[in-house]
Amino acid sequence: MKIGLIGFSTRNYIPYIEYYENIFKSNNISYECIFWDRFNNDNTKKKSNEYTIHVVCKPGMNKLRKIFPMYKFKMELERIIEKEQYTHLVVLTTVPGVLIWKKLLAGFKNKYILDIRDYSYEKYSWYRKIVEQLIANSYFTAISSNGFKTFLPQSDKIITCHNIGNKFSEEKEIGDLKNKEKIIIGFVGGVRYFDENCKFIQIFANNPKYQLYYIGKRNLDCDLEGYCKRNNIKNVVFKGEFKNEDKPEIYRKIDFINAIYGNKSLEVTTALPNRLYDGILFKKPIIASEGTYLGDVVDEYGLGIVININKPTKNIIEKFDKYINNFDGVNFVKKCQEFKEKIFFEQDNFLKHIRLFTSKIN
Repeated sequence: MKIGLIGFSTRNYIPYIEYYENIFKSNNISYECIFWDRFNNDNTKKKSNEYTIHVVCKPGMNKLRKIFPMYKFKMELERIIEKEQYTHLVVLTTVPGVLIWKKLLAGFKNKYILDIRDYSYEKYSWYRKIVEQLIANSYFTAISSNGFKTFLPQSDKIITCHNIGNKFSEEKEIGDLKNKEKIIIGFVGGVRYFDENCKFIQIFANNPKYQLYYIGKRNLDCDLEGYCKRNNIKNVVFKGEFKNEDKPEIYRKIDFINAIYGNKSLEVTTALPNRLYDGILFKKPIIASEGTYLGDVVDEYGLGIVININKPTKNIIEKFDKYINNFDGVNFVKKCQEFKEKIFFEQDNFLKHIRLFTSKIN
């Protein structure tokens, strides 16, 4: 008996793979991982129990140019599955599942887990139909956000998991926002969503009470620093990449977490980003976009403030001032704890399903 874990990128982009690995290790289950290095062309490499397929298919490439790399990945993936004779599979995200869907349905019915962490090509009816079949024939299907149910079929096989990656000590309290001379709003992570953040920056532009931080590697198409220079905006600070272990120190200097992603597509309106979990862990209110599932969660559980960046600046600033003036740190910590308990309940159920999957193999 041997399990193959199929990723759609390299390990550093799939931290949640450890949920599966830890349980397989503790139960002495033989497994191997298959990753895709999309930035280099080379022969497939195997080191220890990890395969890496090397085929260039960079983000932002023309869709037509992606067809051949995808086909090469699919053929190499199927070759490895045949060679290693895996008895069970864990398919991380829908794209690799769709690429090998015939093999999954023919040879692995109820012997694979489908793990969905984002919205991809579900706008195409043919893609949705394949995903529907993959879910129906999986042992179970994990989703990282209940917002995904808006584009996935109804199924008893769908369960919720969470992208809880940080292992830092949890903050137990929060400082008083009411008496702060300056409020720091931090965007922590890959800097993108240019249009939305330009609007967000304009709301607070040169307002002496607010300072905006952007901390992380920026996408090539998101030159917010250049935008601020061109518009003579002085209260925005840009810092480069950081290591995950730097997060506690970064968040200690921040009062609000900027989680503005807009609401233009299902990719952003249905997901629950890592910043949600950072907010709960480090006890920082989250700023979310109106019309998103994240906004619904933040509003329902009292985890921050939900805004429409297209509304007049005066209205948004008044909303922030009101939130800050009425802020109750003790109650906010309580709200974070309540939502954390919900997350842990769902996470325990997810891990229980992995163990049940493992028990069938033994």
